[in-house]
Amino acid sequence: MAQSPSSKEKPIRLILIEDHADFRESVSMVLEERGGYQCVGGFSTMEDALEALRGGLEADLVLSDLGLPGMSGVAGIRKVRELLPKARVLVLTAFTDKAKVFAALEAGAHGYLVKAGSASRLIETLEEVLAGGTPLDPKIAGMILQTFRKLSPITDAESLSGRECEVLQLAAKGLTRQEIADALNLSPYSVTEYIKRSFDKLHVRNLPAAVSEAIRRGFLDLS
Repeated sequence: MAQSPSSKEKPIRLILIEDHADFRESVSMVLEERGGYQCVGGFSTMEDALEALRGGLEADLVLSDLGLPGMSGVAGIRKVRELLPKARVLVLTAFTDKAKVFAALEAGAHGYLVKAGSASRLIETLEEVLAGGTPLDPKIAGMILQTFRKLSPITDAESLSGRECEVLQLAAKGLTRQEIADALNLSPYSVTEYIKRSFDKLHVRNLPAAVSEAIRRGFLDLS
């Protein structure tokens, strides 16, 4: 898994998929000036990005908008995950409606950030993603919490235990499994088991989807 960049490590290879050239170039400039990041590809459409990936382009991190000309960002995220299974994918978009948020997370995005945020917030979010976390923009987390509640009763078999909620809550805040283990005085193996049980109860296959579903059911509060 990619790690947070430092001066002694190889730069994090970054791909930007954004149809506004000025925004794409400004993000690339900010990250390269920050150090530790190298923009290896900038694309205005998902189709161009996928073509480059199929041609052998490698990256550790992919930042993608959702409102792209041609193939949507949501559809593209699934394909990016297939072509770069070890890369982390972060949504960077102006969209905040619930349908797009959940669609992006269910497609496999590792985090969701709104463009209106500051450069420092972007860098913090990237570091959370690279550390194995699942960061959600505060606007998104609050919207999910307020908008989605489980309408039908949740059976005991599908209710998350207190410990499972604690583990997911810390994972959503960007902690790695080792950090969660240290914080809760557990072994990394136990943390993995709690996450697996959460997946089973929530009927999901990955951590971003587990976090979004747990918020939707009212188990987590990230506001």
